[in-house]
Amino acid sequence: RNTRSNFSYLRAPWGYCLSLCFTMSARKSKGTPLYVVEHLEEGLGDWCRLEYKHMASFVQPEQLIFLRYPAEQDVAELVAAGAPAPRSAPERLEHFVPRPQAEEASGAGAAVSGPPGGRPLPAWDRICLLDMDADQALEPDDVVKFDAFVFGGILGNVTENDDGSYGSDDRTSEIRQYFLHRRHLGPMQMTTDTAVLVTQRVLESACPLAEIPFLDSPELESAKGGAGGSDSVCMEGFRYVARRGASGEWEPTLPEGMKELLLSDADNDILGSL
Repeated sequence: RNTRSNFSYLRAPWGYCLSLCFTMSARKSKGTPLYVVEHLEEGLGDWCRLEYKHMASFVQPEQLIFLRYPAEQDVAELVAAGAPAPRSAPERLEHFVPRPQAEEASGAGAAVSGPPGGRPLPAWDRICLLDMDADQALEPDDVVKFDAFVFGGILGNVTENDDGSYGSDDRTSEIRQYFLHRRHLGPMQMTTDTAVLVTQRVLESACPLAEIPFLDSPELESAKGGAGGSDSVCMEGFRYVARRGASGEWEPTLPEGMKELLLSDADNDILGSL
């Protein structure tokens, strides 16, 4: 079985507790961060739709923004009828925030604009891109360094290296050039909703990456085999936040309906089609 787990539970020393109190106080004064998803796919497929619904279930609507969102799609469909919806716009991030070169030339440093209905996006020096290729890991005190965190809404391919480690086809390079600051969430590929969930825990719960329980390359099994799909599928190369299931066993935190979607598509090559 290819399911591998990585759990780390660390006790916080007194000095860390003092630092945590300071960080929590600073975060309260700065307000909560914005989570900005740049949708980089054509249209809105089933995979993306389920991930975006999942994000909208745990991020407050005033904190979540979808950019390059398909104009023909209604973002309100990501939440329950009558519930507040996150903001969205078909434009790119640089439509709302001047590019760093233009900002430097004009001397602008303040927030400019954003999708209507909420607070504006900050300047580039207060925006951080979550990027597997970044040199520095995301840390709890980044919540006072940046006001917005950007994620690429992409279905990138997972690749297995000769040494058994995993990489990706680096589709984040499509937007990397504009960012002054980048952070990574570890060495393995994450789905976009998982990346947002991990970032939220690090920033809003002041939980270091080392203290988040992860499940790597989980194997998803069907409760009833044989009906409309395979009995199991392994998400090789992907890392998920782990949680206790109804049986008490550790399982990946997935969007509602994602397990069924993956099992129904299990005859396809997951590594080559994500």
